[in-house]
Amino acid sequence: MLELKNLNLYYNDNHVLKDINMSVKSGACVVLTGKSGSGKSSIINAINNLAVKYNEANITGEILLDDKSIMAHEKNKSYESYEIYKLISNVFQNPKTYFFNVNTTEELLFYLENIGLDRKEMNERMNEMLKLFPIAHLLDRDIFKLSGGEKQVLCIASCYIAGSNIILLDEPSSNLDEKYIEILKSMLIKLKSLGKTLILSEHRLYYLMDIADEIYLIDEGRIANRFKSKELLSLSDKELASLGLRSTKKPILTKDNYDLTKGELELKSLNYEVDNNFKLNLSDISFKYGNIYGIIGRNGCGKSTFLRCLIGVEKKSQEEIYENEILNKKARLKKSSLVMQDVNHQLFSDEVEKEVALGLGENKERIDDLLKELELYQYKSRHPLSLSGGQKQRLAIASVLYKSSKWIFFDEPTSGMDYTNMKRISKLIKSCSNERNIIFIISHDIEFLNEVVDYIINIEKQNKIS
Repeated sequence: MLELKNLNLYYNDNHVLKDINMSVKSGACVVLTGKSGSGKSSIINAINNLAVKYNEANITGEILLDDKSIMAHEKNKSYESYEIYKLISNVFQNPKTYFFNVNTTEELLFYLENIGLDRKEMNERMNEMLKLFPIAHLLDRDIFKLSGGEKQVLCIASCYIAGSNIILLDEPSSNLDEKYIEILKSMLIKLKSLGKTLILSEHRLYYLMDIADEIYLIDEGRIANRFKSKELLSLSDKELASLGLRSTKKPILTKDNYDLTKGELELKSLNYEVDNNFKLNLSDISFKYGNIYGIIGRNGCGKSTFLRCLIGVEKKSQEEIYENEILNKKARLKKSSLVMQDVNHQLFSDEVEKEVALGLGENKERIDDLLKELELYQYKSRHPLSLSGGQKQRLAIASVLYKSSKWIFFDEPTSGMDYTNMKRISKLIKSCSNERNIIFIISHDIEFLNEVVDYIINIEKQNKIS
């Protein structure tokens, strides 16, 4: 059994976790949910000792595994750090931060090699894993050429092959399409059936309703409520929304497909060969100013590549794109702003409020309005990299909306976002849509797409080479 007793966590003077008490039985599945920045990831990072070892947090209280302390800072702890990492494995929100190798097979065996297993036992564990998870097609691949969903599957398989009894997952579905969410669900079911203890931080709840034993609602560093799955399923969407939670039912896309009406921005042709296995060939698509377009398709089908080509940052792509006259890459780039899927790549300033207006003239009132709208005003003097994942995402969105470009691109803007902030971002994006701009949004978040977009474009269906 894993127990958290009167757990408090501090980053300098910031009191992040407050008197957390939680018991997780062996083989149970527990879900932590609540607003971005509420402390869900901090609970996970306290359990796996990353908060203390790498983030310099201070912790009081107890974390016990089978009545033995696993707190890294204690002089009389019962486990050494290396022993804890044998017992507990992690799946991070961004799988890119997980890998140490380029080759997928080497990555799966990396931990086993580091703990000194012989080749025979490594092969036995690999074969056992392949019987449980049919992922032979992912072996001996270049990790950098995997889709987001494939990377996440590889992370979970690595946790299993390591032999850990406790697996911590931080927003595992945040960047996954419907297909890979179902694959994730099936993997979790199999792991639970083998007696593995699963602790997830998650905003998407619907796929976990027949897996989770308990759901903890975390609010401002405290446990605000605790539910059994049946209790949560009995609540209406309105009642869930009042708690800041997403629906427990699988969402269905209700928006119309791409409008064939001729628009001011015309894509006559777009060709880009990524490698022998993947090519984009699109033609005769137009976009009207004043519209918001949702870009959908399975993981790895070319959605982000399409946006990069449209913006003009893919040097080897070939496009014919018109707006009264043909627009070269430089002209398109000048008209564009982008919120990347991994926003850590686009945060440069040392204060939140400076980040919003970086490189532009400062309009103090406009900056404050955006920060208030996105619940970031109280963090205006904080370093951007000290924010939670969801808070960083909202800061990047504020920066792009402040710029007021003609073409605004979002790549998974609600990745790892709670219901309340998803609604807030939907409202803000719609308020910034006008006859002088076009907004493009890549997303697997169906609830969000239903809220914000005018039309849907399925890149898989538009691509003439698939």
